[in-house]
Amino acid sequence: MGKKVKGPPMAPVKQADDGTAKQEAEGKATAEDSLEKSAISGKSESKNIVAKTRKILEKIRPPVEESQADELLALMQNDGYPKPENWQLSPKMAELFICGTDEEFKYKINGESKKTSISTKYYGDKNLVQKSIVTLASERALMLIGEPGTAKSWLSEHLAAAISGKSTCLIQGTAGTTEDQIRYSWNYALLVAEGPTPRALVPSPTINAMRSGKILRFEEMTRCSQEIQDCMVSILSEKVIPVPELGSEYLVFGKPGFNTIATANDRDRGVNEMSAALKRRFNFIYIPVIQDKELEKKIVIKRTSDLLERMGFEIQLPKDVLDLLVTVFQDLRSGKSGSGGRFSPISTVMSTSEEISVLLDSAIYAYYFGKQKIEAEHLAMNIIDAVVKDDKENLAKLREYLNIEVRSRASGSSVWDRFYKAMNELSNR
Repeated sequence: MGKKVKGPPMAPVKQADDGTAKQEAEGKATAEDSLEKSAISGKSESKNIVAKTRKILEKIRPPVEESQADELLALMQNDGYPKPENWQLSPKMAELFICGTDEEFKYKINGESKKTSISTKYYGDKNLVQKSIVTLASERALMLIGEPGTAKSWLSEHLAAAISGKSTCLIQGTAGTTEDQIRYSWNYALLVAEGPTPRALVPSPTINAMRSGKILRFEEMTRCSQEIQDCMVSILSEKVIPVPELGSEYLVFGKPGFNTIATANDRDRGVNEMSAALKRRFNFIYIPVIQDKELEKKIVIKRTSDLLERMGFEIQLPKDVLDLLVTVFQDLRSGKSGSGGRFSPISTVMSTSEEISVLLDSAIYAYYFGKQKIEAEHLAMNIIDAVVKDDKENLAKLREYLNIEVRSRASGSSVWDRFYKAMNELSNR
């Protein structure tokens, strides 16, 4: 019997063939357990829960402060710890929100008493979360840097939601990002009719964050040219934006609580290097690639479950298929296998987020075109697309991995055998 990746809200993944998970499930009855039981016990209950899921889907991806509103409210109402000015949660509670806890918190909403535990959003090193929070409390800007797909944006979003109650003051860095998008622009119809006035000023996410004392998120900063990046230097050091068109005295000051979380990918180094002046305004925290296999499984299952529950899907995921997926990704990521085999490294970033995407696509395929059970063949089809992308040389390297490592495993496992045959057929088309 395999795992189930389920659709109803917060449905946990069942691990009936895993002794540890079974003991944990028997040891505590959580709110998630109750939801799953009601989802499978009767048609009327199941329909109600699916209806709630569809209501959430009015926004394809609601911001964290909406999707996790109950947890944030529970932590706010139980927060007796000291906190910086204008922070929604104290540093201690912000850490609990991100790292999770089994402790249940009572809270009231619309006069009704409820209680909730806090789900884990980030499975990495807790010290990284604590250092990130301390940096933001010091009013120094935070730079999260690491390989693509290591949950930098995920951590940034949840930090902003915990601290500010708003994660949508966002600038997405690209080669086309302009200074106007970082500082301010103008409503040109009003500018022509009235000249430069406060009414004609179009505030950027930066100004909105400064005026409200919120966290500004700057994603992939190093995708911007160095001249554009340096627009942030005075903002980070002085916490002010002058608007000379409105007069020398017109200044937008940051309120207490304003700060910046930026992210950057290791692989962008050398594209648009940050200036020394800008680097000095940040505390850099490196987000590592997950090396622990069991932890990686947990992350992949949790995120895929979250995505599928919005769709109302119920999919079976056998344990050996999940193990195969994580093993293949760890092998291809490092260029060597756990048994010591070595092969040419591929150019594609085999990140955890790519892994989640492969599993999600396989689940959707199994739901619509299969038997609502993820098979090794589904993984093979999606892994090839994920590995090759636009670099055909990766296909030859993938065949090398198949012949060196997968073929030997296929002789001792039916799942690996089916995976090998499917990969071999698809890669030779």
